[in-house]
Amino acid sequence: MKDPRSICERRAAQRDGELQRARRIERTVSWSRLAAVLLLAVLAWLSIQEKLLPLPVAASPALLFLALVVVHERVVRRVTLLERSRTFYRQSLARLDGDWRQGGHGGTHVAAEHAGHLYADDLDLFGPDSLFRMLSRSRTRGGDELLAAWLLAPAAPEVVRRRQNAVKELAPRLGFRERLAVQGVAARSELDPAALAGWAERNTSGGLPGSQGSVLVRTLLALAAAVNVLTLSGWLLWGWGPSPFLAAAVLEILWSLSVRRRIATAVVGVARASRDLNLLAVLLDLVERERFESPLLVELAAELTNEDGTTASTSAGRLRRLVDLLDSMRNAFFVPFGLLLLWTPQVAYAIDSWRRRYGGRVGTWLRVVAEIEALASLASHAFEHPEDIFPTVVAPGGDRRAVFVGHGLGHPLLPEPVCVSNDVVLATDSADAGPGPAPQALIVSGSNMSGKSTLLRTVGTNVALALAGAPVRARSLRLTPLAIGSSIQLHDSLAEGQSRFYAEITKLKSVLDLTAEPMPVLFLLDEILHGTNSHDRRAGAEALIRGLLDRGAIGLVTTHDLALASIAEDPAESRLRNVHFQDKLEDGRIHFDYQLREGTVTRSNALDLMRQVGLDV
Repeated sequence: MKDPRSICERRAAQRDGELQRARRIERTVSWSRLAAVLLLAVLAWLSIQEKLLPLPVAASPALLFLALVVVHERVVRRVTLLERSRTFYRQSLARLDGDWRQGGHGGTHVAAEHAGHLYADDLDLFGPDSLFRMLSRSRTRGGDELLAAWLLAPAAPEVVRRRQNAVKELAPRLGFRERLAVQGVAARSELDPAALAGWAERNTSGGLPGSQGSVLVRTLLALAAAVNVLTLSGWLLWGWGPSPFLAAAVLEILWSLSVRRRIATAVVGVARASRDLNLLAVLLDLVERERFESPLLVELAAELTNEDGTTASTSAGRLRRLVDLLDSMRNAFFVPFGLLLLWTPQVAYAIDSWRRRYGGRVGTWLRVVAEIEALASLASHAFEHPEDIFPTVVAPGGDRRAVFVGHGLGHPLLPEPVCVSNDVVLATDSADAGPGPAPQALIVSGSNMSGKSTLLRTVGTNVALALAGAPVRARSLRLTPLAIGSSIQLHDSLAEGQSRFYAEITKLKSVLDLTAEPMPVLFLLDEILHGTNSHDRRAGAEALIRGLLDRGAIGLVTTHDLALASIAEDPAESRLRNVHFQDKLEDGRIHFDYQLREGTVTRSNALDLMRQVGLDV
C-alpha cells in the first residue's frame, strides 16, 4: 500500500483548490441573484410607471432569478460536500500525526447500552479516550452499534477471516470511504434502526381500512380530491353554489374522523425521519454502485436487490419522498390546499402500500449499511496504520486448547514512535505455541508506573481487535478465539453499598464463571486481591489462579506482592512463569524502559516516587 500520508496530503490539497473555486462560484451566483432582483425592480418600474416595456418583458428577470436559485442550491451543496471532504482528509492527517481522537466519537450511547460488560471498561473500549473513538467512522447509529458489538464479542475464525478480507479490500479504496463519509444532506444520522425496522416489519393486520386493496382506495381518494377541486371551482367561478362542495366535504370529514387514528398509526415511525432516510438512501446507493471482490462484501451488496428487481436505494428513496410529502402539511401556507386534496390520507395510504411491499426488506438494508460502515471503519484504521498486521486466528484444538502467541505487541492507542513492544506467549498446551516451552499464565511483577497495567490492556485490546477482524499492533500474532475476562479498573460504590474489595471479588467470580462457557478464557487480573491482608491475598490469589488454569484458561496476573510471585517458583508448577518490569533511579529521577523481562522484580520504587513528589519519607 502506498504511503497514507502522501495520499491524504495530495487529496487534501486537491479538495482545498476545488473548495476555493466552488466558493468563488457561489459568491458569483449570489451576487447574480441580487442583480436579477434589482433588474426586475427596475424593469417593473419602467413597465408600470413609464409604460416603456411590456409587462412580460419586465418580468423576465424573475425567470432568471428562479434559475439562479436552483443553481445556487446546487453550488451550496457542492461547497458543503467539499468542506466535508477536506475535513475528512485533514482528520486523517491528524490521526497519522498521533491525534487519533480526530473524526471519532466515544460512543456514549453504545457504552450506556453495554454498562457492566466484563471487559469494556477495563480495556477503555468506549469514552472520550477510547478504542472505539479511534476506530469509528460510522455516520449511522447502526454502524456504531455493530462495530461495538464486534469489539464486545469474539467472532469465530471463519467470520474473522471474511472480515479481514473485506477490510483489506476496503483499506486502499479511499475514494469509496470518502464518499461514505461525506455524501448526503445529513452529516450524521441518529435514526434508530430497531425502531424503523420495527415499523416496517410490523404485522399489517389492523392497518388502514381497505389497505389490502390500496390501489382502489387510493384511486377513490384521488377522485374525491378531484371532486373537491371541481365543486369549489363551480362554487367560486360558475355559480353552482356551496351545496355540492359542502356535501362532499361533510362526507369526507366524517370518513376522516373515523380513520384518523389509524392513519396516524400507519405513518408513526417514519414521520420525523426524512433527513435520516435521505442519508440511508445515499449510503445504499453508494454500496450498490461499488464493485466488490471479497466474498463478504459481494454477499452484502447482493442483498440490496429486491425480489421485484428494484434496488434498495430506489425503494428507500421513494419512502423518503413520501415522508417529505407528508411533512408538507407542516407548512401553514400549504395546509388549506392539503385539506382540499385529502393530502394526508393519500400519502398515508401510499406509505402503507410501500410498507406492505418493502417493509420486510428494511431490516436487511439497515444491517448491510451498518456492516459496510463497520468494515469501512476498520479499513480506515488499517489504511492509517500500514505497519499493523492482520493476525492469524485458528480454531482451538480438542479440550478447548487456548493459544496466544504475540511478538512485538504494542498498545494501539499509544503513538507509534513512543510505543514499546513486548512478546507474550501463552498456551494451555505448550506444543501449540511453537518451539520452546510456553506457560499457561504469566505473573507480572514490577514497581509502580512500570507498565504492568498497560501490558494487560495491550494484550486485551489486541485480542478484541483481532477477533473483530481488525489489524493489530504487533509484528505477528496467532491466537484462538478467546473470551476475555478482566479485573483492572475497580471502584467502590456508595450507591450499591460495595467496597472496592467486594467489587473485585464479584468481578473475579464473573471471570471464573466465564470458564464454564465453551470458548477458552483469557484472564487479565491487575493487582489481584490487593485490598486485603498479605496472608489472605496469597492464599486467595493462588487458589483462584490454579482454578483458572485447571479450567483451561490462559492469562496474565500483575502484582506488587513478591510472595504471590513465589507461586510460579514451585518446581511442580510448570504452567506459570514470572516476568517483570524494572526501573532505575538516575539523578533523582525514576526512568522506565517498559521492557518485559524474565524473573521476578528485585526493586521497589514506592519510596522514591513519594520523595519525588515532595513527601518526607
